[in-house]
Amino acid sequence: MCDNFRGKCGEVMDLTYREQLRQIGLNINYYRRYRQLTQLQLAEHVSISACYVSQIERGLVKKAVSLPVLMAIAKALHIEVSALFQFKNLENK
Repeated sequence: MCDNFRGKCGEVMDLTYREQLRQIGLNINYYRRYRQLTQLQLAEHVSISACYVSQIERGLVKKAVSLPVLMAIAKALHIEVSALFQFKNLENK
């Protein structure tokens, strides 16, 4: 019974983590479009690939996005890094 409980908690935590990565990606996408930048233009400002920008925006990164990359993205978008972590209510999904 404990193993099942831990497994379920792990799944819930993973889902929340993936959803948070997706929300960060959606925020990046929003501010990038607001600044009228293409993924390639943002990638060039941050010195990462356009493919990586695409993966970040779609929440498809394998593990995590590094804080230095998020800080560089925020700087390129002329926003505070905290704006990337403004999540919609995740409990209602």
